[in-house]
Amino acid sequence: MSTLIPEPDGLAIDGRDPTVIRSFLRFLTSLFVAIIFWLIGVAVYRLYFHPLARYPGPWYMKISGWYDFFIAYGEHRHLHFQYLHQKYGPVVRYGPNELAYNTPSAFQAIYGFKANVQKGHAVTVGVTSDPDSRSTFSETDKQRAMKKRRVLSQGFSESALSSAESFMISQIETLCKQLANTSTEKVKDLSLWLNYLAYDIMGEVVFGRSFDMLTDPSLRYVLSLIDASVFCTLLARVMPLLYKTGLIAFFVPKVLTMRKQFIKYVNSTVEQRLQQVPASDKEDRKDFFYYLLNTRDSETGKPLSRTALLTEGLLLVTGGSDTTSTGMAATIFYLLKYPRCLERLYEELSRTFDHVDEIRTGRKLKTCLYLRACVQEALRMAPPGPGILPRIVLEGGQLIDGAVIPAGTQVGGAFWALAYNADTYPEPEVFRPERYLMEDGRTEEEVDKSKGGYWAFSTGPRKCPGMKMAYQELYLTVARLVYLFEMTPEKPEELEENFKLLDHFNVKKKGPFVSFNLREGQTV
Repeated sequence: MSTLIPEPDGLAIDGRDPTVIRSFLRFLTSLFVAIIFWLIGVAVYRLYFHPLARYPGPWYMKISGWYDFFIAYGEHRHLHFQYLHQKYGPVVRYGPNELAYNTPSAFQAIYGFKANVQKGHAVTVGVTSDPDSRSTFSETDKQRAMKKRRVLSQGFSESALSSAESFMISQIETLCKQLANTSTEKVKDLSLWLNYLAYDIMGEVVFGRSFDMLTDPSLRYVLSLIDASVFCTLLARVMPLLYKTGLIAFFVPKVLTMRKQFIKYVNSTVEQRLQQVPASDKEDRKDFFYYLLNTRDSETGKPLSRTALLTEGLLLVTGGSDTTSTGMAATIFYLLKYPRCLERLYEELSRTFDHVDEIRTGRKLKTCLYLRACVQEALRMAPPGPGILPRIVLEGGQLIDGAVIPAGTQVGGAFWALAYNADTYPEPEVFRPERYLMEDGRTEEEVDKSKGGYWAFSTGPRKCPGMKMAYQELYLTVARLVYLFEMTPEKPEELEENFKLLDHFNVKKKGPFVSFNLREGQTV
């Protein structure tokens, strides 16, 4: 008969001390309770005692930024801001320390020359390939940003744009030939084809050679890489912690991988450009990299670093292409949706030009006021950057719409919500180019209100430096398409609603789906 060995006092059968276990469980319980009370305390503070407590907005967005992140992840953040402003008014608290506005006066206060703000550090997250290098767009220091901007402005000067126009028109002519060619596709997704055009033009202007997307289908995969890159940028800015900790890979692993592939692609393109042998100043074609390579730091005398060249290349390719393609696609979409506008624009163009080759930047194109009004209205109804460009209020605060906003607050204008503000644009869902024209009894004050109520390319010292080039490309492309083609919408059901966009920081879009037939007497 076996003898039972008595269990030592204070020990469990498995040898663990039950008092230690009980102490550990009590510690975990206390820690859990402490965390719960801390979270409740944070929530109560942010709801009732925070400096922004008095501003309206959903209570759950005042507590945490996670809801905003998941809205951004769902690709409809621009529409959510429109909903928030419709429900809560011209100023909305959409995060613990964030305010959004949808009035022209607030935009001027936030983005204007006298604004006491700077770009938030979140803009540096996910934008550059090197954390030590910031592009002209993502630079938070005003002085350094202005210095970088002066370099880029050389490529956007009147003389530079004039010399680039022949390359721009050459690409537009290639587009027209492809649209007329039914062997490519009888029905064209115009958003795609205008993306090809915009990126080929930027290739010409930035690197001195086209990307050949219009003619070579094998190169079009880059579009998905670009879209993934800018979408990753948006998510990283909304929730910087995810990017800094690497957790962004859990939410969008494929997008992050595609972003890295895009950076690699631009890096190889920059490398090819650097290997080109420059000619003399008189003979050399002055693309953007000509100016970037020839600039010198005013203090050190050194040229731009390899990383800085890549960073600016990324900015120019992504920022300079999608915005114009969105504007072009939206203009054609709304002209098809509103045939009277298309007919009036064609009459203006056929009255002004005797041949398509005459459609160039100059006096005649400047007289096409209805063309300009159509483009302006399309940019309003389909903002190329529909979300928010955040700014951090500096020491001393910032007066916005009659209220002083404390230092450290992140403020921004919701571009889509501003564009659809009914106080500025009656019937904002209706495409009405006449808003910008003094006719039918419309007063100068009413026209000025429409023109000054929305800024597609932002405003103030940080507005898009390529705005003139974007308008040049928009006017030339839209004018030539309308002048040359009879365009038939092949999915008329898409015209029953307005042009749909997904907010990826820039936008993702498709359509209109169109078949193109040359007008009588026209050739390409």
